[in-house]
Amino acid sequence: MIDPTRIRLARQRQGLTRSALAVEVGVTTRTLTTWERDGAPDSRCAALVAATCQPAAFFRRPALQEVAEGAAFFRARRRAGAGLRHRSLSLGALGTDFYGEVATLFHLPPLRLPAADPRLSPAGAARELRASWGLGAGALPNLVQLAESRGVRVLGLPVETVDIDAFSFWGEDGRPYVFLSRLKTSERSRFDLAHEIGHLVLHGSTVSAGERTDRELEREADAFAAELLMPESTVRAQVPRSPSLARVLALKELLGVSARAAARAVYDAGRLTDWGYRQLQVELSLRGFDDDEPGSGLPHEQSRVFRTLADHLRSTRTPVGTWAESIGQRPQDVAALTLGQVLTSVHPPAGSPDVAAHDDPAPGGRPELSLVH
Repeated sequence: MIDPTRIRLARQRQGLTRSALAVEVGVTTRTLTTWERDGAPDSRCAALVAATCQPAAFFRRPALQEVAEGAAFFRARRRAGAGLRHRSLSLGALGTDFYGEVATLFHLPPLRLPAADPRLSPAGAARELRASWGLGAGALPNLVQLAESRGVRVLGLPVETVDIDAFSFWGEDGRPYVFLSRLKTSERSRFDLAHEIGHLVLHGSTVSAGERTDRELEREADAFAAELLMPESTVRAQVPRSPSLARVLALKELLGVSARAAARAVYDAGRLTDWGYRQLQVELSLRGFDDDEPGSGLPHEQSRVFRTLADHLRSTRTPVGTWAESIGQRPQDVAALTLGQVLTSVHPPAGSPDVAAHDDPAPGGRPELSLVH
């Protein structure tokens, strides 16, 4: 019997309604509803594979833990319709299952993400986290690897979820998960990750409750992210009053943030008047900083976990497509989930690995993965 959660998640991942999938597999909508409640006969596996583009192994594996919409924080919740959110949450379930497979290959760092003291402001909670992680007040290093080294599981989103900037949740395994789009600039992706860490630290598993609206929770996560990436003490030390655009852009480069975020941090630190901040905003718009970071040389941050996975597959001469299908994952989803670091060709040469990796191979077995900053 095919597990009902896998039928439901495969449908949502493919962006299909129940009626559309029912047509694809040649049954009534009522029958499909029953399958998603009780399971489907094994004889229907081939039809489900053809309709959802999932590998056959996906439908032969045990039940998946679904991610409830009420358990996830969305960076752009108001911009994304219910269908897109459901598709993203199906990726959340596939991502947690995928990371579970990675965890069988390597000893991953323990979790070190303390909940914030509720008496602290979001900025105070960010300063407390910096102190807990021993970061001081300087520029943060690769934020993906920093989060991984503290037990946060960071994954990517496929291009078809372009309207979802990022989302996060605490998994049933007690681990925090963050999913990021790679379609934004690296500076804005760093802010998105800091924002999601803010949700995980400040709000736990409470997405919206009582008088606390989505908008308020988003503002709190933004304030946390700003202080985590751009401590006010650092901004004050680096920037004089009424700074030139050049000084603001120098701060942006130093801290690895967008020009808009740097300008706002300078204003919030009391280094710009209201009028000066408005003038700076106009100048940034004229120079193309609304949706881009002209002249930026900051690359998208890479994962140490996924680099190690790529090395492992290469050293064991295991094609990515073969490994992906063996764990019930689509190869293209593995590429997206690994932030594009573990790639598969459409038609890999017979007997050759299809992993994109650039470092020396890691030894076989189950190595200890130590992430140090």
